[in-house]
Amino acid sequence: MLRRVFAVITLLAAVALSPNLTANAVPLPNDDARSIQAAIRGQLHALAQDDAEAAFALSTPSIRSQMGSPENFLRVIKEDYSPMYRHLVVIFSAPENLGDSIIQIVRLTDRESRVWMAIYSMQRDSVGSWKIDGCQLLETDSVSI
Repeated sequence: MLRRVFAVITLLAAVALSPNLTANAVPLPNDDARSIQAAIRGQLHALAQDDAEAAFALSTPSIRSQMGSPENFLRVIKEDYSPMYRHLVVIFSAPENLGDSIIQIVRLTDRESRVWMAIYSMQRDSVGSWKIDGCQLLETDSVSI
């Protein structure tokens, strides 16, 4: 249940990984790309520091409402999204505008050298800052470098 609450729907993952659909993605301006990646880096850093408040603050109000508290948010990350909580390598692709969705794909290597694709759904808040509106985490067959 909690995994479903935090995850972007599986369909979004399929759309993000489909070469035919991502070929039609509209590139985002560089400022937006940097801001999106900074929000995700900020959350990953906060998670690595066990700073539940800072990590929670980088999520949309919808995610914060569903999670209930920073402590619960951190618990869900530790239990269901451990590669985001403790990772060795982070590699960003370019964020993509898929019409109604802005996604950012991030390659994470965990402490066991397994490689994961984190597909973040992003939204702007009322003041124009980018917030994380969910993440689908998929293990890959890639080899860590």
